[in-house]
Amino acid sequence: MHVPFCVVKCGYCDFNSYVAPDDGAHVRFLDALEAELAQAWTSGRARPVSVFIGGGTPSMLRVDELERLLAMLDARVGLAGCGEVTMEANPESLTAEKARVARAGGVDRLSIGVQTFHAEQLRFLDRAHDADKAEAAVRAARQGGFENVSMDMMFGLPGESLAMWQQDLERALRNEPDHLSCYNLTFEAGTRLEHSRQKGAVAPNDPDIDRAQFEWTRERLAAAGFDAYEVSNFAGRGGPSRHNDHYWLQGDYVGIGPGASSHRRGVRSTNLKALDAWWRAALAGGPCSGEAETLRPLQRVAEALWLGIRRTDGVDLRVIEARIGVPVMPHFRAAIERNVAGGLVALDGDRLRLVGEG
Repeated sequence: MHVPFCVVKCGYCDFNSYVAPDDGAHVRFLDALEAELAQAWTSGRARPVSVFIGGGTPSMLRVDELERLLAMLDARVGLAGCGEVTMEANPESLTAEKARVARAGGVDRLSIGVQTFHAEQLRFLDRAHDADKAEAAVRAARQGGFENVSMDMMFGLPGESLAMWQQDLERALRNEPDHLSCYNLTFEAGTRLEHSRQKGAVAPNDPDIDRAQFEWTRERLAAAGFDAYEVSNFAGRGGPSRHNDHYWLQGDYVGIGPGASSHRRGVRSTNLKALDAWWRAALAGGPCSGEAETLRPLQRVAEALWLGIRRTDGVDLRVIEARIGVPVMPHFRAAIERNVAGGLVALDGDRLRLVGEG
């Protein structure tokens, strides 16, 4: 479920997010969301294995708006029976009261977008919080009753040294998160950050420093008892994210909200991104999807490989073949053997996984 509103549009972000155009935008959004949800999730449909309320910034909603969103979701899918219900939050808008409302409404996992504790890096990323607010948000989550709190962190920022990233991650660990996502900053097409790079106003970080940060992160978090179950994700007491794992294993999912993506048996669709167009379509009872693509069998296999290989356990080629009906090795043998020879991947029986330089 996609909540598109943010306090500010961060320069590096390529998600479908907006600063709310007016005071009534949240109410119109919830009206349309309820209408789309009624169409997409009819009675008798199987309960989802996980629910992810992302954005944007879901914690920007007022308490009464958050209560309404969770109530409509619960009425349709029965949140108590879902294996995992995650909500994203940002430090500038998460309060203990909102955390309590989210927990009481069925959310059992909170993901807080911290990114960094350094003031200059927060300004560079256009974040609306400071380091103290980031730590206060973690406390608010605990006060609200959450026992599974994830923190999103980011390394590889322009000019960021290994020591700066080490300070960030050590401070994150002192806040005792149950899960950590540590992402390397990327310059996504169409973002203000990429536009600045093209103009020469900013340059990516030294790739050797990026690599040192990545390798140190895995070593440090392993020592702290975190399981690196995916390239960028580390499970502590909260365990792996079921939602993320479902996605990397090419599972089916239903997206609700402007710009939300869905996938079902090889058909991928994306909702209308413009708020006005999505509102009108949802409230009129019509389809909200703006585009759809039916993947060919070999496209599905290729996608299953590059998604699944991100997992530390890798991907089982037999599972892909059984699900899609296409044998993997006849079509991808040359690429797999080339990368095995290059020390990037290992093929143990039918399981393909990243190793070494991979």
